[in-house]
Amino acid sequence: MTLVLTHECNLACSYCYTGEKFRREMDWETASRSLDLLFDAPREQTPWRVEAPIDLGFFGGEPLICFDMMERVAVEARARAEREGRRLRLAVTTNGTLVTAERARRMKELDVQVTLSLDGCRAAHEATRPQRGGRSSFDDVVAGAQQMLAAGLGLQVIAVVAPENVRWLGESVRFLAGLGAKEIILNPAFECAWSDADLGLWERGLEEAVEVYAEAIRAGRPIAMPTFDNKLLAAAKGGLASCDTCGSGDREIAVSPRGNLFPCARMVGEDRDDKLVIGHLDTGIDRGRVSGLKRGPADPACGECAEQWRCGASCACANLAETGTTHLPGGTQCWYEQATARIADGAGHRLLEERDPTFLSWTYGRVAAAARSAGQNPSRVERKVRLPLAT
Repeated sequence: MTLVLTHECNLACSYCYTGEKFRREMDWETASRSLDLLFDAPREQTPWRVEAPIDLGFFGGEPLICFDMMERVAVEARARAEREGRRLRLAVTTNGTLVTAERARRMKELDVQVTLSLDGCRAAHEATRPQRGGRSSFDDVVAGAQQMLAAGLGLQVIAVVAPENVRWLGESVRFLAGLGAKEIILNPAFECAWSDADLGLWERGLEEAVEVYAEAIRAGRPIAMPTFDNKLLAAAKGGLASCDTCGSGDREIAVSPRGNLFPCARMVGEDRDDKLVIGHLDTGIDRGRVSGLKRGPADPACGECAEQWRCGASCACANLAETGTTHLPGGTQCWYEQATARIADGAGHRLLEERDPTFLSWTYGRVAAAARSAGQNPSRVERKVRLPLAT
């Protein structure tokens, strides 16, 4: 579950999908009732409860504008989880400008996983994430990152890749690695118009980024990069598992400040129409609306694609951004899935030929460990993880 604490934000990102920024904030009653839904609702109403641990995230707008509310909810959720013997994971996605030493320390105390939105090097970030009014936000965000590191939070970064900043992609990934990021999530702005020239820059940037990824592995200090990890892990285990695909509305739900329920936090927007609403805290989840969500990728042309077995274009939000539907990916996504597979496989083959021990543990070892924890036959696991990467 994700709580959208506010529609307000202090930045004016060029690709923002949340719509108008305005000060509607979640009150305690709405937050408390959201916890009731998360912890107490009948299992058939909340299918994600059968999975452990419970995940509770905070989103916006900029959620740290409502830091006191976030802290109060986190404390209450921790107390409820402890009383019920449940495992709880807390997370927040922030633009970093409001991270102070005290807030970083408190989030560390509450064991909140913090994901920082930082689009890379100064030139890349300033091209897409100015403050409202136009001033640069880069120095404030980097200062927030340093406060996170000083508090021992670790540094997980989301860098949005857009036409305005794609020319600096390779430089940006190297900058983020040097800053101390342990995970770099490259989120494509599929809602933007990408020209052929932009795609050429993007491919070059991905090739430069995978070199940073491979260098970190060779140094024995791997940096998680889902752009490449997801392709390599899918190849190692023979395709995507059901848990690797989009869980909007089933394994995932978001609550708006007004108490409306959405399949995903990215679908809340301004919360001014009910096209994507799947319920309300007053009435619960409308399973009919959830089942009515079309799942993808469902383009007939997908059946002929060599990447279908590990295609990541099932994200309803990404599809909605590019094509206006939840089940049909657009041409940019198709290009991206094929390009990242090709580039990831190239790096994977080189590392495999080198018999790099960190790479073997980072990919095949993780697949084997996950399979064993799921109770699969060890001999089958060993045979499976020795399969070569897809060519």
